[in-house]
Amino acid sequence: MIQRCVVFLFIALFASSVAAHELSTTFISAELRDDGSLDGQLKLDILDLKEVVTLDIDGNGELTWGEIEASRDTIQNYVTNGLRFYAGTQQCLLTLNNQLELQELNSVTYLVMSFSSPLYSSSKCADEEQLSFEYSLLFDAATNHKAIFSLRVASEEHVFIIDDENSRNSINVELNESSSWSTFWAFIYQGIFHILIGLDHILFLFTLLLTLCFYRHLGEWRGVDSKRVIIKKTLFIITSFTIAHSITLSGTALGIIPVMGSWIEIVIAASILFNVLNNLFPMIKNLSLITFLFGLIHGMGFAGALSEFGFTQEHQLLSVLAFNLGVEIGQLGLLVVVLPILLWLRKSNFYRWYGMQLLSLLIGAVAIYWILERW
Repeated sequence: MIQRCVVFLFIALFASSVAAHELSTTFISAELRDDGSLDGQLKLDILDLKEVVTLDIDGNGELTWGEIEASRDTIQNYVTNGLRFYAGTQQCLLTLNNQLELQELNSVTYLVMSFSSPLYSSSKCADEEQLSFEYSLLFDAATNHKAIFSLRVASEEHVFIIDDENSRNSINVELNESSSWSTFWAFIYQGIFHILIGLDHILFLFTLLLTLCFYRHLGEWRGVDSKRVIIKKTLFIITSFTIAHSITLSGTALGIIPVMGSWIEIVIAASILFNVLNNLFPMIKNLSLITFLFGLIHGMGFAGALSEFGFTQEHQLLSVLAFNLGVEIGQLGLLVVVLPILLWLRKSNFYRWYGMQLLSLLIGAVAIYWILERW
């Protein structure tokens, strides 16, 4: 009975995760020009933004592009009050471009806005060396909200991770020393962020884990008694996936492998459907090879996300390594949570006869929807 409840809990968690909006991140990129002016771009999660700014004007629960455009002034006022730049102690004017656009990034829709500020080109700020910025957007919309701010000054890249406890940061423009550590930790966070919001990557691994505690005998699933054997099989699967996606992630991000088009996302969804079919109608017993092959595809998907985040030539290798490490940390987090539960469920007749199949069918339905949506 307890095992049955756990299976239904798995199903409930899966259903909620499909619709959930777990992580909240804003992306800011800016460059300090030779004339002392600052140009940049801001990406705000539209679902978070509508929690703090009234965008659904007619109140029907559906957000349209017309409503977003009609709310332009309100959005701009909100942004200029929550994103401030200072040269020394002097606050500098922030000007927002009137043009708004939407961008899809890792299945999250962002409102993209361009901005500029005179900063050091202004006479009252010309002699200041300290550049500071203050960010206080969207913290009321999500308690776990963070912003990643990438600032280029001359040839140096400065990366900041901002939360509600360190909303103000600064650099000395004259010294202009970039921090490799700040870049490293920023891209680790981005890797973890991507794997946690990348439900397709999680479901690919999850569908593999669903049957790792079983083996086929006379046409039916039976539980593996030895935990050591199960852990060994799991390590083979995870290692195959890690090696494969590390190859294509690094190769694509470093320009060795060409960036693929949107068909990669279709193949990623198809890889989930393949695992589901293999769970329901077992065709391949040794999953390490197929995991490796599909892992190469998933690595290209990771690389596409990394290219959207952006990184500089100076920190290129460091950024790729850190992002990859973040992905691995996210994967291990999933494994630590799911594997002990599956080990416990392996002797449950309900899970072996119905639970695994039901979970696989639900995931298969999502995979088919993604294939059609991405086609």
